[in-house]
Amino acid sequence: MFEFLHNWLRQVRTEHGVSPVIFAIIYFSGIVPFWLSIYKILSAIGNKRYRQAGTFGVILGIVVIAPFIYVALFGHDLPVWFWIVALVVIAYTVHSVVARVKRART
Repeated sequence: MFEFLHNWLRQVRTEHGVSPVIFAIIYFSGIVPFWLSIYKILSAIGNKRYRQAGTFGVILGIVVIAPFIYVALFGHDLPVWFWIVALVVIAYTVHSVVARVKRART
């Protein structure tokens, strides 16, 4: 187990050029919010509270991409899926803000 973790951290340094310790701290600090968001999304869908599901969907997206935002700012060679998830989170957030502004105007 420790050898796997050590190899993973070494791979982070060589592939992305960032501190593996900082990457690991960001990565592992997102475990609880990740699973809480999954639970809240499933609960909200089951109770037909789609707005809550959307809110926790954004939180889930941010938690997933957070360590890679660190890589985007200080490293290199990000995976393609990062850019896809980041664009989806940004697009949904912009859409949500625009919809709320329109509702507030009427």
